[in-house]
Amino acid sequence: MLIFKLSIMKKFFTYIIISGGLILGTACEKMLETDLQGADLTEEEALQSKQDVLDLLQSCYDVTANVYNGRVQYLNELLADNLADPTINEDLSEVYNHNTLFFNGTIGGIYQDPYITVFRANRVIEVIEDFDFSAAEKNEIAAQAYFLRALSHWELVKLFCQPYGYTADNSHDGLIYKTSTVESIVARESVASNYANIIADFEAALPNLVQNSDYYASQDAANAYLAKIYFQQGDYAKAVQHADAVINTGRYSLGNSLDRFELDTVNVSEAIFTTTSNSTLRDFRSTGFTDNYRSDLDGADPLFKANKDFYDIYAADTADRRIKNFFEVIGEDADAVVLVKKFNQEFFDVPVLHLTDLKLLRAEALALSGGDLSVAIQDINDVRLRAYGSNANDLAAGAGVSEVRDAARYERRIEMFGEGDRIQQLKRRGAIGGEAIEIRNNPWDCNGMIIQFPISEQTAAFDLNPTGGC
Repeated sequence: MLIFKLSIMKKFFTYIIISGGLILGTACEKMLETDLQGADLTEEEALQSKQDVLDLLQSCYDVTANVYNGRVQYLNELLADNLADPTINEDLSEVYNHNTLFFNGTIGGIYQDPYITVFRANRVIEVIEDFDFSAAEKNEIAAQAYFLRALSHWELVKLFCQPYGYTADNSHDGLIYKTSTVESIVARESVASNYANIIADFEAALPNLVQNSDYYASQDAANAYLAKIYFQQGDYAKAVQHADAVINTGRYSLGNSLDRFELDTVNVSEAIFTTTSNSTLRDFRSTGFTDNYRSDLDGADPLFKANKDFYDIYAADTADRRIKNFFEVIGEDADAVVLVKKFNQEFFDVPVLHLTDLKLLRAEALALSGGDLSVAIQDINDVRLRAYGSNANDLAAGAGVSEVRDAARYERRIEMFGEGDRIQQLKRRGAIGGEAIEIRNNPWDCNGMIIQFPISEQTAAFDLNPTGGC
């Protein structure tokens, strides 16, 4: 099994391609002109053996861990209604105020990394035929590259483009979907095209991936991503199908811990796809969370605090153990601030895909597609059992469609607080469900609800997002 010949993301990548320039071309070209480790190597020097190709593939996971270290999650979170305004950080306050500018350095840094993964994944696909891998090995290497290419574009299209359903035919501007390392100047593709390509890459990857793997691409992880993508499209029957493919394996359980963000020495039984920290090397891949949320440091005034309006929705339910485990209120009345305890660890592995998400996704999708409500109710009650420590707050067996839907949404918001999920749910409900959603007094589809591209991305063919915010 080829996947286990890699180093489980526990070492640093020391090879990088620079021949012809580390250039994606089109809208991404300037974002990769950076001084990366190993940039003194030519491609010929960097890719001399099969192990070098595996190391290049490994480096994609390394960069993906940087994407998911909390940064892409908090950009999503700031657009929504769970956090208070991080006023001391101008770049992030722009995001919170739904008016990002093209000179925002924080956004530029976060925008860069997924495209580094895309470039490297494409190069892996291009070179594997030049080495004497077996047919099965080539298939698995390519499958992992497709998987990584898909997830990278997926995270970008959610942040930088209006959601699926924003226009009737989804012809509105999406990204350039890069499938090669050849430089070219082209226009942005449609969101419809982006979604089709993302789905096609995950589908192409599925047959040749291992069934499950904590830190690497797997069939379970690909199915989980597909469930989330179809859910965002409003294709709830397909979302259920792919969620079932993971949940029904029985490989994952919710466990007893309310907090899935645990030290790297703890086995999180619900984790489907995880980025990993290395305590021995002090290589912590959770700093986007720990540097910004932690409330347990002496004299700390964390950048991110919970929005008091969000907190008040849940706080009255004193039996809900998540309230005390995830949050702490300092001060009273108008002066009260809500600190976040959910990420109070020095470091942890980041569960990118997990069972809680899939169960609540499946529950809502079943309700919205006329599916089996008994399964949906059980999914919600499984989450509630962990939250309350008993069955006293179970959803009734005879609950109807709207009650199940609303319960799934209620549980999802608190369970996935800080994980960048809330904004995409609100946009889906606006775009697919036709709800008149407002997010802190701004409509879900206003210009400021998407992030502005860095100015370096503008070309004769590539248009930036509208300016002026909401």
